[in-house]
Amino acid sequence: MELLRYGKSYKAKSRNEFYKIDNTEPAHKQVRVNFLHFGRGYERTSDFGVNLRWLDVAAAITAFSEMGHPEAIRLRNALDLAKAVEEAGWQPTNETASN
Repeated sequence: MELLRYGKSYKAKSRNEFYKIDNTEPAHKQVRVNFLHFGRGYERTSDFGVNLRWLDVAAAITAFSEMGHPEAIRLRNALDLAKAVEEAGWQPTNETASN
């Protein structure tokens, strides 16, 4: 994930550390990526963070799939398959992916 800053000078900063923002309702669960101390010297600005909901992730998977990214297509197909087998009556033995 990248946070991009446009202006007199172009800056990009990458992060791969995600923090869980849990909630009892699935639609309100989020993941946060923090961009701390963005910029240098007099250009230093406030800290930034990006919150992602599942809808954001699903939209990204769709966009990557439409571009032909093979892993995104496999993930989309796996999600479609899981939905189909659940609609056919299959019940998972464990509701959570990790404990």
